Amino acid sequence: MKRQAIRLVATVAVCAAVAGTAQATCGLSTGPRFGIVLPASQLTPARLAAAQSTPPARSGGQSSSIVGLWMVTFSSGGQVFDEGFDQWHSDGTEILNDNAPPAPPNGTGNMCLGVFKQIGPQTYKLRHPFWIIDADGNLAGSGFYLERVTVAPGGNTYSGTFDFQELDLNGNLTYEAQGTLSAQRITAD
Repeated sequence: MKRQAIRLVATVAVCAAVAGTAQATCGLSTGPRFGIVLPASQLTPARLAAAQSTPPARSGGQSSSIVGLWMVTFSSGGQVFDEGFDQWHSDGTEILNDNAPPAPPNGTGNMCLGVFKQIGPQTYKLRHPFWIIDADGNLAGSGFYLERVTVAPGGNTYSGTFDFQELDLNGNLTYEAQGTLSAQRITAD
């Protein structure tokens, strides 16, 4: 019983220490104010191939919905802008776990949430808000990933466009990047 109490106190202490440095945001803040250096792509072709597989074929040649787990790559200006694992849920919510460094001084966090709706056949619109935290741990602004994507016939890939926007605390646009994105479905098989 005493060991459990000691473990509990130690766990709470570690969590409290880490909480002071956590970033409540996602995406890659590339504006000059934050000095983020984009990491080299961690998802080499071999690692990507190991993470993905083809889902079972659907009857009648119908495409799958966007619901599921995907490996997504964002590109802007001919360069990888961001990449991550993207989970789309049947209730219209989405979670992105990207490869941005999670902690300061170069991190902006790597988990964030979004909402989406279907706007056409196999086509979806996503709004993905996030917070911007400065190197001292202070709220510095907010931002959005805005996406329009279309799931390809067969349901194994999707592609589209994105608009990444950062805003200061007054809602003024401080940085914007636009580009394309592509994703490959990940399945349990």
